[in-house]
Amino acid sequence: MSEQLIGIMGGTFDPIHYGHLILAQYVLDNMKLDKILFIPSGVSYLKSNRKVSDKIHRLNMTKLGILNNDEFELSTIEIDRKGNTYTVDTIDELNDKYPFNTYYFIIGADSLFDLVKWKDHKRLFKICNFIVANRGATYTDIQLNDEIHMLQTRYDANITLVRIPDIEISSSEIRNRVKDKLSIRYLLPENVEKYIGINKLYSNI
Repeated sequence: MSEQLIGIMGGTFDPIHYGHLILAQYVLDNMKLDKILFIPSGVSYLKSNRKVSDKIHRLNMTKLGILNNDEFELSTIEIDRKGNTYTVDTIDELNDKYPFNTYYFIIGADSLFDLVKWKDHKRLFKICNFIVANRGATYTDIQLNDEIHMLQTRYDANITLVRIPDIEISSSEIRNRVKDKLSIRYLLPENVEKYIGINKLYSNI
C-alpha cells in the first residue's frame, strides 16, 4: 500500500467557516499533501471553558463544509471517543489503522508555544509532524523560527512554518453575529449557513 501524506485539521468547528477551508487548501497545495483530514474534536481538555454545540451538529456542519472537495475528508475518530480528547491518542489510532501514512498536524502560530503542554508531547513529536500556519502580525517569522528551533533541538521535532493569507474570520464571530441577528453570509459555505438557520444554532448563546 502506497504512502500518503495527510494533513490533519482538528478543532471544534463550531461552526466550520471559510477561514478553516482556505487554510486547509493552502497548506495542502503548498506542502504537496495528498489529503486533509478534518477531525471535529470530542471533549478537549484545553477548551473545557466553553460549552460547545452538540457533536452531531458540529459533525454535520463539517461534512457540509467540505462536501465539494475530494481532497478533504471527514473523520469521526475523536467524536467517537469517550472522555477527553488528546492529539497523541488520535495519532496513535491513525498510525495503527493506516501505518503507511505520514501525518502533519496543522496548528496556528499561537498553539506552537503551547505544544509542550500537550499530553505526552515528547512522544507526540516522534510520531507526528507539525505544520505551523502563520497569518497576521501577532508573531514574526523570527519569533516562530526561534521556537521551532528550540523544539527541534530539544525534542527532535519535525515542524514546518507556512505563511498563509490573513483571513479574519472566526467561529466566535459567527456565533455572536447569529445571536445578534446579523448576516453571516460570505463567512462560511451557504449550506452550513442554512444548516445553522434550520437548526436554530447559536440563537441563545
